[in-house]
Amino acid sequence: MRVVKGIYDDDGQLMLISTLTQDNHMMGVLAYVGITTGLRISDLLELNVRQIVDDNGLFIVRESKTGKEVEIEMDAQGFELVKTYIDLCQLQLDDKLFPTTRQTVHNYFKRACAFLNLHDISVHSMRKTYA
Repeated sequence: MRVVKGIYDDDGQLMLISTLTQDNHMMGVLAYVGITTGLRISDLLELNVRQIVDDNGLFIVRESKTGKEVEIEMDAQGFELVKTYIDLCQLQLDDKLFPTTRQTVHNYFKRACAFLNLHDISVHSMRKTYA
C-alpha cells in the first residue's frame, strides 16, 4: 500500500475520496463536494437536492456559523458526480443531499485515514484543503 502524507495535494485527495467511496458512495461524494466548495460539514449536511439541481450546480448557502450568504458554483465534473449520486440513490428534490450525521461522517473519515496511514486529518480538513 502506498503511504500518502496528507490530503493537501492532489494524490492525497484522490486517495481519500477513493477510499471513502469504496466504503460508502455518499461519503466519497460528500468529500469531493466538501473539498471543492470549502463548506463546513454542518452546511454540507443541510444541503438539499433541489438546491443543487435547480440551477445546475450554482447555489446559495447561508452559512450556519456566520450567517453569511455564500454563492457556490460547482465545477462541471462535481455537478455530474452529484447528479449521478442523486440518480443512484433515487433522491427526491426535497431530500437531504447527504442524509447522515456529523458523527457518521467523522467515523468514515477516521477509518479511511487510518487505512491510508494519515494522521491529524478530520472532517474539517476538507475546508482546509479548499483554502
